[in-house]
Amino acid sequence: MGYGALDLAQLNMQRGKYEVAFDILFDAAVNDQNDDALFLLTKMTFDGNLNAEQMEKFYELQNGHTSLGNGYALFNVGLMHERGLGKVPQSYKIAVEYYQKAIKEEVKDAFCNLGNIYALGLGMDQGVPRNVDLGIKYLTIGAEEGSRQCAYTLGSLYGKGEFVPLDLKKAFYFLSLAALQGHDQAKRVLHIFVHTHKENYDAEMEAAQYQFGKIQNLRLLYKCV
Repeated sequence: MGYGALDLAQLNMQRGKYEVAFDILFDAAVNDQNDDALFLLTKMTFDGNLNAEQMEKFYELQNGHTSLGNGYALFNVGLMHERGLGKVPQSYKIAVEYYQKAIKEEVKDAFCNLGNIYALGLGMDQGVPRNVDLGIKYLTIGAEEGSRQCAYTLGSLYGKGEFVPLDLKKAFYFLSLAALQGHDQAKRVLHIFVHTHKENYDAEMEAAQYQFGKIQNLRLLYKCV
């Protein structure tokens, strides 16, 4: 059976052959400027599937495209600085700058990373102050605009009462919104949630379905890592 380059890369990703997948995707990103290849490389970076040498190559490629208004390039550079991947030094301040730029380029997942940094105080040791209200604001905007990761994060925070007051209704709403968008972990958590917290969540489910419909209709259901 013949496969296109991206299909072949994804097949290798599924089989755990990340080095082969990286070479295929990197070639497509560089020579064909293929956005889907860049997205899959982003996912591999996010999931920790790249080695130090690959991350350095990808960082150089993405850093060279940040001035072009490439949203996922901005997101990737922010991600690498946030995590200190490869030879890139960890810097939450730089990560925040790139995530803010990525948001302006309609990368909805950037809301989640930025929201986490502020809400959880991840960068406090590096001079980025915790601001729970701002973090929740970013996460909420991202969730309402199509980031399933934002929705899952908010559902988890409200469900545990961590950093925000416990709110089971909001927890159910955001977990449902994430699940409707195919977030597997949200589906599992939601299954446990409804058995643990036996309340009537009809209104929250209706609201989540309505918002999900708006996301689809506005074509804001972007690829999510």
